[in-house]
Amino acid sequence: MKYLIRAGVVVFWAALICGVLYLPDFNFFAREKNSINIFAWGDILEPSVVAEFEKTSGIKVYLNYYSSNEELLVKVKATRGEGYDLIIPSDYTVEYLAKDGLLKKLDHSKCTFFKDLNPILMNHSFDPGNVYSLPLEWEVFGLGIDKTYFEGRMPVPSWDMVFKPHGYKLVMINDPVETILIAGYYLYGPETNTLTKKQLKGVQNLLIEQKKFIEAYADFRGDYFIATKNSPVAVATSSYIWRTMRRFPHIGFIIPEEGSFLSLENIAIPAATKKEDLVYEFLNYIYSPQSVATHYETFGFFPPTLNALHLMDLDPAAESIILSSPEQFKLFYFTKILATQQQMRDLWVEVKAASD
Repeated sequence: MKYLIRAGVVVFWAALICGVLYLPDFNFFAREKNSINIFAWGDILEPSVVAEFEKTSGIKVYLNYYSSNEELLVKVKATRGEGYDLIIPSDYTVEYLAKDGLLKKLDHSKCTFFKDLNPILMNHSFDPGNVYSLPLEWEVFGLGIDKTYFEGRMPVPSWDMVFKPHGYKLVMINDPVETILIAGYYLYGPETNTLTKKQLKGVQNLLIEQKKFIEAYADFRGDYFIATKNSPVAVATSSYIWRTMRRFPHIGFIIPEEGSFLSLENIAIPAATKKEDLVYEFLNYIYSPQSVATHYETFGFFPPTLNALHLMDLDPAAESIILSSPEQFKLFYFTKILATQQQMRDLWVEVKAASD
């Protein structure tokens, strides 16, 4: 009997895993012809805009969500993209998917918004010529600050504000990939592509020292600590800070003068889809000026186009980033993976286990 139970457990988990990976491909979940299936981050497409598109076009949109680029990669590779008509990968993920032959080449002539795309977001190393992807939304890492705390004594914006003690408690992001990336950049420069064992130890020591003046580690609520004046500095992405700045005028956002990192989300069409005409119709709607402005208002991500800025309530600092010159944009670096998953996990465990 116990062997039957064990076999049943194995079959259950195998079925569950297959269901998660191949769910969009099952006939039980087959979609009608006049529909598209989108695989996206959970906070990147405004539901009201999608609903309005469905109403005006008659095309049904099914949204499936993932929580990381790694999840996206696993599922798209496992299914070879079957069941997905549009995906929204981050910058470095596009390159992996394209190399595996999982993306269609885009027809720029079908994108009515193409001429309006911000040129600083185009033609980057992960997809030269934007053959497989186009920018959708983007944000930068920086420092959310309590302007009243620093009134009359604002230091030069620098990563020193994060990695050297200044008498205040700060909030640090709680993601080992991003934290190690920023610390590695601070210690060894932006041209570093891989950390040696010695450099990893240097990053670990830096983060352990930093822990002595950490108020909290937080991925999504760093802005809360500034809003409630529990901390005057939080490492955060621009989208979270812009949204909070609308309600709390004492909050500001600065970018270290040494530069910072950006995250660029892109649209891409899986090679397996046969519904690209419907997808282009959806994209032309999503990239319309009113839609772009609505997405900025809801999520705070910077827009991909320049023809909607007049519809947005832009903070001057945000506008200066969006309208960066090519030279200014060079101070923003795309995300890199500086160590193996195991190395990052081991380092993070050591940092979290260290006493304050």
